[in-house]
Amino acid sequence: MQASVTEDRNKYIGGSDIPIIMGISKFKTRFDLLLEKAELKDNPFTGNEYTEYGNEMEPKIRQYINKSLGKDFREGKHIDGDVRCHTDGETFESILEIKTTSDVHENVDDYKVYLVQLLFYMNHTKRDTGVLAVYKRPNDFSTKFNKNNLQIFVISKDKYKELVEEIERAVDQFREDLIKVKENPFLTEQDLMPMDIQSATDKVLALEEQLRTFKEIEKQYDQAKAELKSAMEKANIKTWKTINDVLITLVADTPDKEVEEEYYDEEKFIAENTELHEQYHNKLAEYKETRIITKKGKKGYLKITLPKESEG
Repeated sequence: MQASVTEDRNKYIGGSDIPIIMGISKFKTRFDLLLEKAELKDNPFTGNEYTEYGNEMEPKIRQYINKSLGKDFREGKHIDGDVRCHTDGETFESILEIKTTSDVHENVDDYKVYLVQLLFYMNHTKRDTGVLAVYKRPNDFSTKFNKNNLQIFVISKDKYKELVEEIERAVDQFREDLIKVKENPFLTEQDLMPMDIQSATDKVLALEEQLRTFKEIEKQYDQAKAELKSAMEKANIKTWKTINDVLITLVADTPDKEVEEEYYDEEKFIAENTELHEQYHNKLAEYKETRIITKKGKKGYLKITLPKESEG
């Protein structure tokens, strides 16, 4: 199957392209994929020990899933315009995606890089159910199937409506950018950024540069204040007013001092009153109730990483 998957890859958008298009792949950038699809850059990757292991284990995993789930998943191939879907398995109602990896998680949502590929296949083959099979690759690359290494997640497309829409928007934008790159091979990645993002980025970077200058000024300001404080202390001047009526007051340092602070040694109390402590918790348990609360999420933010200044 490997040869058919790689054949004419530049002509189609396939499932393995989706994580790259969405910018969540750690193996290739979106812009590199654009250059490859536009045939402006070669894709030197032809496989490695990891892909070979996946190809070896795929039929064994599919066979086990068919038996354990009572299914008849078989490989499928679909071409619709510029979209090509090579599925690891499909039935009338479901799509199967098989992955072998050493990076294992408990929650299916932590496998987003795999989920987007599966959801892309589900959406374009009009299946509402998907099965993600994640097989933990052993360190010795043993090809003997071990069911304890396999995770099976059954997902519904309805649960991931927003992610499916995000995938399709990303693919549509990729198509538009691919046309631009083919028309003008000298375009850069920055040229493909929407104008509002470019404009906002320019403002952020200009202000970031000002902040860098301000931080240096603040450092010099703190140093100058420290020198003025030291000079006033030596001259025993507590306060004075400049010719511009700026009042400068020396606030003297206060020395460290020891103070008494009461506290309860809870560990000692529990050690010396084990029975009493247990009675307290047992009684407290009688008043235990369950309620639904909303745990506030974290607000996203932009992280700006400036280039390192050259030394010398």
